[in-house]
Amino acid sequence: MGSIDRRSFLIARPVVVRDVTAAPYSIMAVPASTQPAWRLRWAERENERRRRAYDARSAAWQRRHDHLVRLRIEAAGFLGCTQPRAGLPVALDDDEVVYRVLPVADLIEVDARHGTRLPAPGLTVATDDVAGRALPRGARVLDTGLAVVTSRRVAFSSERGRRHEWRYADLVGPAHHRALPLTLLHATDGRRLAGLRVPAAGTVNFRFYLTLAFAAATGGRAVVTAQLEALLAAHRRARPVPPPPVRPDQAPSSGLRAEPRAALAAAVVAVAFVALAAAGTAAPERVDPPYRAEAARRSTPAVTSDLFVATAPAAATPDLLGATVPAVSGGPVAWRTGAARSGAGALVPPVRIACPPGGPGGPAAPATG
Repeated sequence: MGSIDRRSFLIARPVVVRDVTAAPYSIMAVPASTQPAWRLRWAERENERRRRAYDARSAAWQRRHDHLVRLRIEAAGFLGCTQPRAGLPVALDDDEVVYRVLPVADLIEVDARHGTRLPAPGLTVATDDVAGRALPRGARVLDTGLAVVTSRRVAFSSERGRRHEWRYADLVGPAHHRALPLTLLHATDGRRLAGLRVPAAGTVNFRFYLTLAFAAATGGRAVVTAQLEALLAAHRRARPVPPPPVRPDQAPSSGLRAEPRAALAAAVVAVAFVALAAAGTAAPERVDPPYRAEAARRSTPAVTSDLFVATAPAAATPDLLGATVPAVSGGPVAWRTGAARSGAGALVPPVRIACPPGGPGGPAAPATG
């Protein structure tokens, strides 16, 4: 410590507030009441936002958890339904049961040269929803009708009489598209690749029961059950954790705070709106006509012979500041009452003149004599 400045050492030491009434070196918690009001409001809003986000994540997690639990139970013990047996596209055998009935399904056929770009078949449990409807390249819709998944086959029938059937003994396995509600059924007899496109709302259940029926018929039910166990365990490990609450002293303080910034923006918008409204509703400023003499002549009532007319002098008249202002040439300027004033303010004696019979500006009387 000999070479270290004592002042710099003291500055570098952290400041600890000690409570003399408690144990030695205990740190006092700053009461929330001593925090500024804007920090308290920020902490309240932030905690509420975090709580709502956590509730939404928890609800979604619980829905998927319940769904996986139901699928695991079905995979372990579901053996099919004996009903319905009427109205199906195929006549069921005595020991054949129904796994799933699809009232609406599209029969899809894929060109052989595009089949390599599609998903491969296998015992894969697809539990994710899909929303796409566009078909991949090389696929086309042949017909729309009713489809049924049984313990031995998948059958399709349309109102126009088109029928298609896939027996599990002749299948490699189902291939579920990841982005589309499309399941292709790869056959081993060399027929053209085909499959079913189902409504997006029933995609998960259709794929699960189709995979389960195929696995049960080929001895792979345990594989499906193991997949669901793994999915459920991974989902339980990913359960949302409640977020820690924030404190008022954690509010961001760099630059302007959010509240003053929002208030300032609102004030600017309000002022601009008022200014635009005032500019739009204010009466336009009155502009004098460019020709005062013409306006005065049009606004002056009919002139009688008793009107006093003063003729402006032709010479320039000095104004009050001493500058020479040229006189306006033209016709006479009329006043109703009083005497005329010159540019310097001096009175000009009125002169009575005789008006022609047609009035000022009218036709002159014919000369006699």
